[in-house]
Amino acid sequence: MKVLIIGAGAVGLGLGSCLSSVGDLAFVTRAGKSDSLRGKPLIRTGVFGDVSIPADRITVFDGVAAFAGDADFILVCTQAFSAPAVAVELASNPAVGRTPIVLCHNGWGSADVFVEYFEPEQIYNARVITGFRCLSPHEVDITVHADAVHIGSLFDADLTVIEPLVAAIAAGGLPCETTGLIGKDLWAKLLYNCALNPLGALLGVSYGALAERETTKRVMQNVVEEVFQVMHAAGFDTHWPNPSEYLDAFYRDFLPPTAKHESSMLQDLQRGSPTEIDALCGAVVRLGEREGIETPVNRALRDLIRSAEAR
Repeated sequence: MKVLIIGAGAVGLGLGSCLSSVGDLAFVTRAGKSDSLRGKPLIRTGVFGDVSIPADRITVFDGVAAFAGDADFILVCTQAFSAPAVAVELASNPAVGRTPIVLCHNGWGSADVFVEYFEPEQIYNARVITGFRCLSPHEVDITVHADAVHIGSLFDADLTVIEPLVAAIAAGGLPCETTGLIGKDLWAKLLYNCALNPLGALLGVSYGALAERETTKRVMQNVVEEVFQVMHAAGFDTHWPNPSEYLDAFYRDFLPPTAKHESSMLQDLQRGSPTEIDALCGAVVRLGEREGIETPVNRALRDLIRSAEAR
């Protein structure tokens, strides 16, 4: 099996490190980053143990256009704001053909971008709620793990197609499953990310610290209530029927395992990098505008993160 991974950040390296049982790995990096990965082993530490994939089993391409081989699967592990550019670049490369593409973005909306260029049955989504942290351009640490990676299709594509990929990731140490409920999973993750990521990034604290104060808990409750309103108005749903039941599960089941985790959004701000806020709270705001629903708290968090990016 050959896997092409678009993006060599924390998620790309993390998922790549779990594919040590496959034949060859290929990474596409952004301009100027390829030399920091090329010729080096991929090293993983953390929750699921240590792994080292030798450098001679890894190929690094400087941009999508440079990829001229074949791949059994393509994992898109860039940040969500890169989705339009990546879709165009992949569609322009004849080597991609009808290779299954798995989107590993945060937020909501990337699949709609890709089906403008590819057949819907070619596009799959992954829900990843494992914490990855880059230690260097070729080293990744798995800091926390909340649940198995879920891979499925928003367009009723054949799930047997991606079973070899799912099995390979699981064999590499990271629990991974196919699912027919990926839409519900993605909305569940959006709820989690919208509640925690921007607030934690703005305050510079871990997820668990947000649950220690009534002020931040009230903000998170308002975020969740707005997401539910927009989600239902837009014709979607998730695994919980209402905000109250979701928040019960949030504080009981989801937050404790990740309490010490600091969001990737906080890490982005610390590096002076763009964040995925437009795919999180920004997506809620856009859908709310389409459905005629006010989303003042999500809007405020989006605007504050944008201001922090500019600063």
